Amino acid sequence: MAKQHVEEKIQWHPPFCSATELEFREDADILEFIPELPLSKKPLNVDLFIIKKTDNRVLQNDIGKLFRKDNICEYKGPGDYISIDDFYKAIAYACLYKSLGKEVDARPASQITVSLIQETHPKLLFKTLISYGASISSTYPGIYYIRGNYPFPMQMIVTKELEKFNHSPLRVLTKNVDKEDVRQLLKIANQLVTQRDKNNFKSVVNASSSANVTTYDDIKKEDETMAGIIEMAERKGFLEGEAHGEARGEARGKEKERTNTATNMIKDGLPASMIQKYTTLTMDKLQEIAKSLNTTLVL
Repeated sequence: MAKQHVEEKIQWHPPFCSATELEFREDADILEFIPELPLSKKPLNVDLFIIKKTDNRVLQNDIGKLFRKDNICEYKGPGDYISIDDFYKAIAYACLYKSLGKEVDARPASQITVSLIQETHPKLLFKTLISYGASISSTYPGIYYIRGNYPFPMQMIVTKELEKFNHSPLRVLTKNVDKEDVRQLLKIANQLVTQRDKNNFKSVVNASSSANVTTYDDIKKEDETMAGIIEMAERKGFLEGEAHGEARGEARGKEKERTNTATNMIKDGLPASMIQKYTTLTMDKLQEIAKSLNTTLVL
């Protein structure tokens, strides 16, 4: 059987749930996280359902400022996006959840929120929503409140736009991770106390490192402090070691293939936008390759 590409093997939803728990670890005592919540007897699951157990405390994480008692999260992994149909599907999930209480109005609409999460800015979705009469405001970096004729408070989380120093667990769930985001995430390893936090950390880092093998290896080579943190995390079992299994080996091969393709395209004088399209490498990586070739990247 032919091997699948590592991008096809990485399951992004479990590490998303883990990243979200890490984001809210300071308020974990009043939150309950339920991945893949079944809404009915037939398969119909919410990506992540977060229960806020008390109204008496404002959550510290900006993403949670909108939260009420019952919070539905719809997530799209790297390379995917939330369409207008996905938008209304999330509302439908919330409506269905609201209607399935044991008593009439047992789940008040005022206590239900919907959060939509994806990596990149949803330009087309926002354009369509505005044409439908919605208003969209950026309350915090990467966090957009969507207001209109909807039964529940709604927000869009754009992980790529979230503040660097406060949201590294979600920001590293990408195929083009930023080294500073990795460094920020690894720094919290020493702060983790509960086994649940450690397991969530491992899930996030393993998914991120599988998709960005070269970047993680570069960090270990360039930064002795980070190398020490990574080795400590490996010893404590927070993340897998250097031998990251078949997926890691395939990731290295895929990364090398993309780097070789980019190198040839740069030599041919092709524009950076085209190279990014075909290789998905970051602009910083392309500049690095161009520098190694003693040439200038065509912008």
